[in-house]
Amino acid sequence: MTERIMRANGVDLCVETFGTPADPAVLLIAGATGSMLSWDDAFCARLADGGRYVIRYDHRDTGRSVTYPPGEPGYGFADLVADAVGVLDALAVVRAGVVGISMGGGIAQLLALDHADRVASLTLIATSPAGPNAPGLPPMSPELLAHFAAGAPPAPDWTDRDAVVEHLAAEGRPYAGPRPVDARAAREAAGRVFDRARNIASSANHFLAGGGEPWRSRLGEIAVPTLVLHGDADPLTPPAHGEAMAREVPGARLVLLEDTGHELPPGVWDVVVPEIVAHTALARPSRDEVLARIRRLGTVDAGTAFERLYAAAARGEVDVPWHREQPHRLIVARFDGVDGTGKRALVVGAGYGQDAGYLAGLGFDVVGFDISPTAVAAARERFPAARFEVADLLDPPAAWAGAFDVVLDVLIAQSLPADVRPTAIANTGRFVAPGGTLLVLAHARADDEPATGPPWPLTRAEVESYATDDLRAVRVDRAGPGWRAEFRRAVS
Repeated sequence: MTERIMRANGVDLCVETFGTPADPAVLLIAGATGSMLSWDDAFCARLADGGRYVIRYDHRDTGRSVTYPPGEPGYGFADLVADAVGVLDALAVVRAGVVGISMGGGIAQLLALDHADRVASLTLIATSPAGPNAPGLPPMSPELLAHFAAGAPPAPDWTDRDAVVEHLAAEGRPYAGPRPVDARAAREAAGRVFDRARNIASSANHFLAGGGEPWRSRLGEIAVPTLVLHGDADPLTPPAHGEAMAREVPGARLVLLEDTGHELPPGVWDVVVPEIVAHTALARPSRDEVLARIRRLGTVDAGTAFERLYAAAARGEVDVPWHREQPHRLIVARFDGVDGTGKRALVVGAGYGQDAGYLAGLGFDVVGFDISPTAVAAARERFPAARFEVADLLDPPAAWAGAFDVVLDVLIAQSLPADVRPTAIANTGRFVAPGGTLLVLAHARADDEPATGPPWPLTRAEVESYATDDLRAVRVDRAGPGWRAEFRRAVS
């Protein structure tokens, strides 16, 4: 799990992901007043285990996202729709399987209508083509009508955790189906909601946000595969709402959930998870999109993302987009015929170990390191003559300073964002022993060329920045579309 505040649609939203960025993306959209915790951790993990890159987020006025004064939402329903697109943009997701529950299902419908290029498939849970008590659709259940007629329970003291937890736990009970309710679990979940909220009283602002123009007449325009999941005991939007949705969206398929209300209880996950996994198999990301997704997770979490990717590849679920079976051709050309006996070599970001294995075959005492434990384990099995370790280039072992006669940086610096790249470059140079050599290979860009990525091709100045007072450049030249640079440390 990687939770962070991201700028999306011009506001700060809290976003969390599960699974590997190389898998098809699934965007989960919560209902009214619901934070990302509306989607249970275990539910998200099960979707990720099914080979999905799962994204959940806090709506405005929930969780750790931007908040507004209670009773004064600074946004409308259209902004909540745009927020969902902004979350995809922030994570570099081109298209996602969109899953919405209740109000989130309304947001999902408008995404499929107004942002169809971003939606690979649509899953609508406990939602309606027109909302509760709409003409031509059954009204809410008599029991729920009576509950509302009796008057809403008074708002608690929003600063009193115990009172708010009891209020939130009780608030959901009228919407539940006949399944037994785990009161303790409901209170624990409510406690987590309270503890994460910046202003728990503001969540009711969702009911005050303007809804815009009705869109039921447009449902026939939805052109993405659509799955409708609806409780057979839903008291707010009875099953006929789900049936109408399945009729009015072309090709939609309805699955009724037994003994289920306006909710997604654990008792139906065995049905719901396989249905969503099967329905969201479309839109496997391209190599460039996978790389972009990893970078957008941020520097701190990139290591986690790389590990997820290599772990999924080890399970046979995805391919590592930068994998190559052979050592880099320029490394082979540079070291052809070299006897490495008695010399130490370090391979930065070794991946599956091809370059490290090649140098070990020349007699070098080789260490290859990577931030992914799964990649390191695979490299150890493939190339037992080299040693492989888990390490972070931004915080490498102190014992490696000045310890290697040969250091290889093959397309590593260019994979790092600009804010940490200078640190990575400096750390790489420190590995070189007196009299030792650093080889750098990177894609090239001109000084006036935009730095789009990932990866971010390096300028000549960036390549030359590996040099220090005692680590001198002996060559920096172009090799086709990239740089081939060599640096040598003076003998002290």
